Amino acid sequence: MEQQKSLVVITWDGISSPLSCIFKDTIQNFDILIYDYSGIAKQPIIEKITTNHFVSVKSECKGDILQNTYRYLSKIENIPYKYIGILDDDIYFSINDLNKLLFIAELEKLDVFQASLSHDSYYNHRNFIHKTGYQILKTWWVEIMSPFYSIEIFMQAGQYFDKSISGTGIDVYLIPTIQQLLHKTNTAVIHAVQMKHCRPIRTDGRVFSNGKTNLQEIQELNIFCREMIATKKINVDKDFIENVLYKKYVYGIPLRDKIKRIMPMIKNLYRLIVDASYR
Repeated sequence: MEQQKSLVVITWDGISSPLSCIFKDTIQNFDILIYDYSGIAKQPIIEKITTNHFVSVKSECKGDILQNTYRYLSKIENIPYKYIGILDDDIYFSINDLNKLLFIAELEKLDVFQASLSHDSYYNHRNFIHKTGYQILKTWWVEIMSPFYSIEIFMQAGQYFDKSISGTGIDVYLIPTIQQLLHKTNTAVIHAVQMKHCRPIRTDGRVFSNGKTNLQEIQELNIFCREMIATKKINVDKDFIENVLYKKYVYGIPLRDKIKRIMPMIKNLYRLIVDASYR
């Protein structure tokens, strides 16, 4: 199967060694865009790896990075990529991991995806932690730290990236809503590939230049996405409304969500016991 080339955006602080979290173990089957969020660096030369694009814009957080990447790609006629991934500079991957991730995504005809998180990663959402024995598991959305989108979804969503400096809410509300509008809803975590998030989460509690916290931004994007669905009069299924549009995000896990996890926990325990009985 011949893969269509994809683009991987990797952020850089403009000071440290660029791509320091990427293990250069083989030749990449994708193009790379280095995004200097300091806005002051020049394009670096990196041994054993080919970089194809360079963007340098002083950026506050992931929403800025998405917005400026969208603006950069908007100037390219007939964008030649199938997927675009946008990785924070504290995500450990190897080139081989990324090659495999993109191969599986194309094999499974995914629209949105991410690699699973290693168990020693810093994380906010346990459902993205690596699960052995699975190649992919379907999900409603993927995290903003390392998402991969079909280029069509990314470019359609790009006009709204300025609604969140932190990027919070783009992942859980905006992208899934755009997927519904485009009828491209095949979303999964690829557990056949693991990444490690090496640094603690830094958006919680911050007040951004628009005077808002990440929780305020996510709440406003939720309202915006509800209005978008209502305005465009798109019929969406009940599960999408319940699991995406009407799900709230706060610090900690709401009691309602904890209770909903009891039955899946029992089913998973039963599955483990049955699997063990065949050994």
